[in-house]
Amino acid sequence: MLFLISSAIRTKLQRSLVIILMIAILFFLEALNITQPITNLGASAITPIVQFNVRFASNLYQFFSQLRTWQSTARRVQDLEIKLAHTSAQLSQLEFLQKENQQLHEMLGSVDRDSDKVIISRPILSMAQPAVGLPISLETDLEVRPGLAVLAENTLVGVVTSMNNNVAYIGLLWQKDTPLVLAQTQDGVQGILIGDGRRVLLTEIPVDQEVEVGQRVVTTGQEGIAQGLYVGEIRSIRSGYSSAVKTAIIEQFVSFYEVSLVEIRT
Repeated sequence: MLFLISSAIRTKLQRSLVIILMIAILFFLEALNITQPITNLGASAITPIVQFNVRFASNLYQFFSQLRTWQSTARRVQDLEIKLAHTSAQLSQLEFLQKENQQLHEMLGSVDRDSDKVIISRPILSMAQPAVGLPISLETDLEVRPGLAVLAENTLVGVVTSMNNNVAYIGLLWQKDTPLVLAQTQDGVQGILIGDGRRVLLTEIPVDQEVEVGQRVVTTGQEGIAQGLYVGEIRSIRSGYSSAVKTAIIEQFVSFYEVSLVEIRT
């Protein structure tokens, strides 16, 4: 026990002597002005490290500040893109309504149209078959029935084929099962309008009758379809199904699927 106590005392005495010796050495070095160069040397070695750390911290702070600025800018740009998309949608809707109003004005302002024999409505494009919605109450003398003409922008594009409640189903001229329509060129050469599934054809033209590319084609008049309705222009001519007739391919400059309003009339 006494040995352990004396060992601990010796250790403390040794540590105290070492501290006293170091203090004496420091006083001695101070007296000889040796500590100042050592201090200067340490300061010169530490200063670049401190400066580097300060620059690194400053750059790091600037980076995170810039990052926050970029994030804020990105959010503002995203908000502006959303507002731009919303504004573009509103503009498209306004342009659509303007076009629709213009078409309606042209339809109502036509001098050769009897308003009591015309129904103006919008095409229904969501159905498998082309269709037109009809008003629930019609203030017109026109009774909608199969065989009536369907026009878009003053061009005959189809014929009413059937009715179901307030929907009139339409057979377009280029479709195969559309009822036949009698037509003629501007020079009076007559034929029959049929569809091949892709195009409108003026068939059964006598082979001795002259038809030319670019001639206008209009209806000759029949039950439900008035005379003189514009159909389109002859784009090309080909041989018919027999040597006695020939066929003209008609180009229409309007599509049922691209207009906002159509009319049903006789």
